[in-house]
Amino acid sequence: MRRLPWWAELVIAVVTYELYNAVQSLTSGSIRQADAHGRAITSFEHDVHIWIESSVNRFATAHHYVGLVGGYYYELAHVTVTLGVLAYLWRRRPDVYALLRNTLLGLSLVALLVYWLWPVSPPRFVVSGLTDTLVRNDILGAAHVHEGLVNLYAAMPSLHVAWATWCAAAVVLTQRSRWRHLAWGYPLLTTVAVVATANHYVIDALAGAALAGVALAMAVRWTNRHWMAEKATDRRMAETAGRNNDRGGSDYPPKG
Repeated sequence: MRRLPWWAELVIAVVTYELYNAVQSLTSGSIRQADAHGRAITSFEHDVHIWIESSVNRFATAHHYVGLVGGYYYELAHVTVTLGVLAYLWRRRPDVYALLRNTLLGLSLVALLVYWLWPVSPPRFVVSGLTDTLVRNDILGAAHVHEGLVNLYAAMPSLHVAWATWCAAAVVLTQRSRWRHLAWGYPLLTTVAVVATANHYVIDALAGAALAGVALAMAVRWTNRHWMAEKATDRRMAETAGRNNDRGGSDYPPKG
């Protein structure tokens, strides 16, 4: 697979964004269903003792600068960091760029399909006492954004965490530094941010990380199979060439 020119990559990004908008319009009429799914997730997290959303959100709400930094991180990091990693791969690692870009697109499309088929309301809509820290701190004008401009029922899985996991994996796979595994701190920090803003459940974050992990594992497996198939083809061609050389060499030089 080869990387595309920058303008073609831009077209892909625009098409993906328009798909998101289309899914948004399709899910806007399933509010009751989305709320039911959100309550089911809340109940499940209580049952398995992983419900931390209230505590984390209260902390972010009580500490202004924590909520402020967390809000800007939530709104900006998943776009800027992902674009930065893509740009680096396009520029410096064209050998793996197309594979990793396709992996990112694939996991994003799967997430959009889930949003359409199984919309989920964020915690702040179904649990009393939670605060939307983005609106409270008016992050990038969040307090004045019209409902129709954003998909309010796309909590499961968290694409913020899925993209962050993809970014970390891309760094680990393409770098050789012993410090490269520090990149895994990025999806962990993103998980804290999405929970603190009351936009996602812990389960959403886990689902996002799992989605990215499965997509990357499938990509690596496909690459390994493709590489092994190429090696087998090269080996067969070399063996055939060797046999042809052996047959051709049996009569030359002529014996006399």
